[in-house]
Amino acid sequence: MRADQKPLARIPRRGRPPQSEGPALDRSRLVATLLDMARSGGIESLNIRPVAQRLGVSPRLLYHHVRDKEEMLGLLTDEILRGRMPDLSAPDWESRLRSIARAVHLAYRDFPGSAAFILSRSANRLEQPNALAIRRAIFEGLAEAGLTRPQSEEMLVIFSVIVLGNVVVAESLTDNDERLAMQRDVVEAAFTRATDMLLTAIRAVAGTA
Repeated sequence: MRADQKPLARIPRRGRPPQSEGPALDRSRLVATLLDMARSGGIESLNIRPVAQRLGVSPRLLYHHVRDKEEMLGLLTDEILRGRMPDLSAPDWESRLRSIARAVHLAYRDFPGSAAFILSRSANRLEQPNALAIRRAIFEGLAEAGLTRPQSEEMLVIFSVIVLGNVVVAESLTDNDERLAMQRDVVEAAFTRATDMLLTAIRAVAGTA
């Protein structure tokens, strides 16, 4: 630049002014918001933009914590489970498996849609720590009962259908209605009986292992 030349004036950029990302966002605030929204509106209400709006941040900031909606829902369902982690200190496998079944059932009962989400995905795919811990505990109990690995994998499917399927059916029945094929209180009461039948089936399979 010659000495007699003046520097060019900075031309303002056209378009929207820079948008603030919003307040700082940490994992605990994100999880608390997800739990609150899921409890009141069900898991189907959780999309990136509505969640970001509730948090008062831009969607781009939310993507710093989760890659997409599925990862966000995986984070939520695992946090739901964390609040209901079962006692695994019982010395016998039957008590531990019953405790797991009861804890998982209670965990997802208060969050509409969460059980259906879990049923449609495996814990390995979600890669969430609490779901994986539950999965390991189930396999350990089944191995202690005397099941082979293939038998345990089959029994895990049955376990999931009984525990989570009961939640899915029950939440689809808002109130007892004589016109319905099933009544909500009967479905919920059937869970204990179904758990008993599951443990009986495990003992029967173990006898042929």
